[in-house]
Amino acid sequence: MLRSLTLLTLLWLAGCVQNPAGLPLWHGGAMPPPSLQYLGVGGYLLRWQGEALLFAPSFSNPASLGQPPLLVAADTQKIDQLMPPAADVSMLLVGHAHYDHLLDVPHILQKHSPKAQVYGSRTMGHILAAAIARSRIVDAESQMAVGATPGQWFYSPERNIRAMAIKSEHAPHLFGIKLLTGDYQEDLSELPRSTFGWKEGQTLAWLVDLLDQQGRPVYRIHYQDAASTPPLGLPPQLPDSKRVDVAVLCVGAWNQAAAYPQVLLQRVQPRLAVLGHWEDFFGGDPRQPQGLRLQDIRGMVAQTRANLPADGQLKLPVPFAFLPLPAPAP
Repeated sequence: MLRSLTLLTLLWLAGCVQNPAGLPLWHGGAMPPPSLQYLGVGGYLLRWQGEALLFAPSFSNPASLGQPPLLVAADTQKIDQLMPPAADVSMLLVGHAHYDHLLDVPHILQKHSPKAQVYGSRTMGHILAAAIARSRIVDAESQMAVGATPGQWFYSPERNIRAMAIKSEHAPHLFGIKLLTGDYQEDLSELPRSTFGWKEGQTLAWLVDLLDQQGRPVYRIHYQDAASTPPLGLPPQLPDSKRVDVAVLCVGAWNQAAAYPQVLLQRVQPRLAVLGHWEDFFGGDPRQPQGLRLQDIRGMVAQTRANLPADGQLKLPVPFAFLPLPAPAP
């Protein structure tokens, strides 16, 4: 706790956000499915064949005078203003249980995606059980892929989308120090009120397949909402030869994880790399994003470009931008 408080103090003193001028920002407008819409921080909305999937959105962005907060609560009015229509979402995937990824999920499940089940770690489930029916919470940690061994596929109701959790990790935030570690072993009776109550739990990466009518993957997406040191976070060995089409990467703390994103990109060889979690989430308006403080965003862009395959593209989306998926591979 003392190390975490020390780092939080350093972040308070760090002060200024980064002006995004000069970054290769992507501002793509609305488009029909298949499409991937960036919602800010680690949130994405994916649509395919009449079904939809969410990677945990975050809109509240609590702050104390523009700096990291000690107390947090979901801003339901802000969520309702910013959350796109998502009543068709059947799966909501969570990478880890820090407040900047999980704080808004209860309200989104209750109001915006009332038919969705939420998938994540056991700690995520213990937190959400304070606000969401247990029947809607799926423990993906117990079925996650570990190393080269595949995990369980979870399917959407119409079986057009499937997702597999992968054992991963959360990189240290700064100077080798990681905040908000730990887990929960029992269901909570109320949602945490302090920043430190939103414990990380087991961090997961995700592999998501968009399937054709025969159940074969047309698109494969690898998603991370936290940088990790390989082999953690790498996809398992699967019997098919399907290539990863889209790799969703995390800019936050990327250089605190050894060989990130180089090893991951060299392994999966994506046709599209999407860089998210690059904008500051301590207050502010996601419609006018500023860069994360103390983060080398340009360095992450350069490392990603240097490790993409010859046919790979890079996109650094602004919140609410739509990202076209590459044409289906032959």
